Amino acid sequence: MIWAMVVKGGPVMVPILIGSVVGFTIVLERAIAFLRISSRDGQQCLAKVLQHLRHGRVEAALSATHGVDHPVAAVLRRGLEQWALPVEAVERAMEQAAQQQVRGLERWFGGLSSVITMEPMLGFLGTITGLIRAFMVWEAAGARVSVSQLAAGIYEAMITTAAGLIIAIPLLMVYNAFVSRIKRLAGTLTDAAHELLDLHARLQTAGPTPHEAPDDARLSARH
Repeated sequence: MIWAMVVKGGPVMVPILIGSVVGFTIVLERAIAFLRISSRDGQQCLAKVLQHLRHGRVEAALSATHGVDHPVAAVLRRGLEQWALPVEAVERAMEQAAQQQVRGLERWFGGLSSVITMEPMLGFLGTITGLIRAFMVWEAAGARVSVSQLAAGIYEAMITTAAGLIIAIPLLMVYNAFVSRIKRLAGTLTDAAHELLDLHARLQTAGPTPHEAPDDARLSARH
């Protein structure tokens, strides 16, 4: 039955179906990427990093960010790599890292947004072409026109509109959910960066601990 409806929808159903495949493929790929990001991993990484830094173990703090598949770890790592520099340099480094992480999370969003926008428009295009087809049949048949003769064009008009909306609506809902998730993650990155910067400022004010100085020296030599 579904295939029969697709056939009755006419040629406009071809780009509508292609768009649906592209859109739901992007949704699946992004959903898998987001499921891999555990908020607990980010919190644990931040806690370990701050604990090491409070005891002057910069190298240990940097090591704690390795092997953690979370945007927070990447941002903290960038800041720790510049730890021996002034707080402004550390802040810039983490800001750039956070922007890179957000851009990575928004991968394929342009394509998904385009599919969501185009699907209803293609449906409306099918509505127009279907009505044109129906009126052409009506014009050719004249007064002898029957409902069955007009049905093909009306089918095309209604099916394409429905198909475009049926595809676009769930994709739009998922897209908005993804955007909300990215906003929350961006807030988490900002909070983690602020905690690291606050500790950096306090440690600079208090002066290096006996354990901190060698680690900072090694980091400076490395970078």
